[in-house]
Amino acid sequence: MRASDLPPLPEGFEYRLNLKHHVTPRLLRNQPIHRWFWFPHSFSPQLIDEILCAFPVAAGGRIFDPFLGAGTTVLRALELGYAATGSDLSPLSLFVSQVKLANYDGVMLRECLETILNHYHPSYGNSKVPERIRKAFTPGELAHLNGLRQQIDTAPQPALDFFRLALLRVQQGISRACPDGGWFRWVPREDQSQLIKHLFAQQANMQIADAKSVRFPPFQILLSDVRQLENLQGICDLVITSPPYPNRHDYSRIFHIELLSLGISEREVTELRRTSIRSHVEAEAPPLNADGYVIPSRLAKILDLPANADQRVVPLIKGYFEDLYLTLRSISRYLKPGGICAFVVGNVRHAGVMVPVDEILADVGQQAGYRFITAWVARLRGNSAQQMGRFGRELSRETVVFLQKVKTTTSRLKQRLPLSSHLALEKNNLSTSGDQTNAL
Repeated sequence: MRASDLPPLPEGFEYRLNLKHHVTPRLLRNQPIHRWFWFPHSFSPQLIDEILCAFPVAAGGRIFDPFLGAGTTVLRALELGYAATGSDLSPLSLFVSQVKLANYDGVMLRECLETILNHYHPSYGNSKVPERIRKAFTPGELAHLNGLRQQIDTAPQPALDFFRLALLRVQQGISRACPDGGWFRWVPREDQSQLIKHLFAQQANMQIADAKSVRFPPFQILLSDVRQLENLQGICDLVITSPPYPNRHDYSRIFHIELLSLGISEREVTELRRTSIRSHVEAEAPPLNADGYVIPSRLAKILDLPANADQRVVPLIKGYFEDLYLTLRSISRYLKPGGICAFVVGNVRHAGVMVPVDEILADVGQQAGYRFITAWVARLRGNSAQQMGRFGRELSRETVVFLQKVKTTTSRLKQRLPLSSHLALEKNNLSTSGDQTNAL
């Protein structure tokens, strides 16, 4: 698309379309270690490099990702020599990230793989396999997967989890439960049981080739709800993250098979779905007080959706931005004054109405004690087939929004007052000698 054809942008936004592949998992699919596992809306480590060029962090600084995902931010921060922290509600995210960050002995991994491949045999008749997994794989495939799993379970840590992740990737390739937007669909496939040993060896050898024996800077990975963070170690200098987009995609469903394969029960998966960020219609409001939050006027204007719209969408959108407010407020406790939050977000369309997530996030950030710095529009996306079929095509932005934690209580107060009151505050500050403010 020519520059002259690009849609105009809000004030403070700029096009950075050279980053269009950086905000997708496309580049990390060939990156050692990063490529072991990724999520559909993962961004690439190259985006972290670009952000650090624009907002440098001093040596020894700490970078935080409160929506850990597949661990891209934490792994890249550690590779660059920074301390890092990551949190997520999903046990799958924690598992994948911990495997990527472990310190490995290549010789030991090769010996373990040889033992696994030489000693495993198909194992039939496991009555404890969840029904959903039985539907995803043929009996023959399950027998080979179970046989490999039994041998993997005899390996010492960290090799045990290393090979469990390799087996998860094999499962993804042969499963009949295939991700499809915010759900998964059942796809008919021929039995692939005779290929499983080869596929597992191929995936494991790729991971072994990538694995490193390195001593990373300090890092912390924890299972936590970002809206009420607890037990984080240290103060962070920079936040780089991507919350789920409010597009109704439910990762507990998309990765249901993987969660069950890790031993997470159906009841626990349902609880994860219920307690996750309100980006889909089955998530519920957390038992938290969003004091200080008011629906931004920009959001209020789009909540009057057409009468034929899904009635669950308005509560979803309202809840999503309240959750982002709670997220930013919670992060603020662990972010240094003046620290930067870089949020990768995607605008979405419901019932033909575009939701400018990037602009509304900037408004919400001001209420939570941040000021808007800039926004990079990295990509212009189409809409879902359903939206385009009913309402036509309208490009939606995928944007990196930069917010800075306000340094003073006075500045935070100003953001919650009308413009006329700002002038009174400025006048009062000028008449006060000395620095009367306190760091947040």
